[in-house]
Amino acid sequence: MKQASMRSWLAVLLLALSAPVAAQLAHTRDAVNVRAGPDRVFPVVTWLPAREPLHIAGCTADGRWCDVVAGRTRGWIAASYLAQPFASRQAPVVTFSVREYWDAHYARRRWHGDAARWVDWEKPGFLPPAPVNPGRRG
Repeated sequence: MKQASMRSWLAVLLLALSAPVAAQLAHTRDAVNVRAGPDRVFPVVTWLPAREPLHIAGCTADGRWCDVVAGRTRGWIAASYLAQPFASRQAPVVTFSVREYWDAHYARRRWHGDAARWVDWEKPGFLPPAPVNPGRRG
């Protein structure tokens, strides 16, 4: 009984791993900053060179920013920096919460402690805290 259950579990796992994800694969068009949120005001996590392969976790509803994974890096890139044939409307739509996202991906970053100062980033008149790790624009 245990052996049959284990084989069923392995079969499901293999199917899940072999599912096509081509619509979610892309690469950078140009060198670009990876940011801690879907806006240029967020801290720079790192930058990626042109033609860097990455995986799209999802994009904002307006298709302007995408949550990406490149190697061990997780963050947001403006969709205009993603090369064709990728189109942001092919990726799942994702929402962004500073606290949840930063807790999940940036708990060890110096600027993580400022998360409370970023929660209103979409409200008119928001002024971001001074940058902790300034970088190139993008």
